[in-house]
Amino acid sequence: NFVKNEEQAFQFYRAEEKITKCSYTAPQTFLYEPNSAILKAGGFRSLCNAFQVNKLHEHSHLYTSESLLSFPGRVFKIIETIPFNKKSMKRFKGTKANVSTRNFPESVAGIRKKFQIKDGGNIYLFFTTNKSDQRIVLQCTKDTAN
Repeated sequence: NFVKNEEQAFQFYRAEEKITKCSYTAPQTFLYEPNSAILKAGGFRSLCNAFQVNKLHEHSHLYTSESLLSFPGRVFKIIETIPFNKKSMKRFKGTKANVSTRNFPESVAGIRKKFQIKDGGNIYLFFTTNKSDQRIVLQCTKDTAN
């Protein structure tokens, strides 16, 4: 993948991918979203080993760590982990945010409509599932250093 004027490379082997183990944890300080090439190639477990990151859930394909790492994809600073429910989502009504879903039953369009969230701004909301199979929202800002 190419980002700005930089190439992001990651190599893994299918045989190793099948036997590699991942750790699952609650969201930490940073959130990592792999680039599309890695997602399409299926190197999900290999990322855990190569970058010392943990997954949020087996099927979410979002990763987390306490320290900032150079990572092949987008990097975010987690501001808050919010339980997904009507009451906690009221705070975003009418605000601007970039909405993304991973391993979540509702679509981005459905979430935007239901909670009246406008597209854009500096807030990133990741609607996902944690390691305990609970629906959560990660409120983040983009890490511009990476």
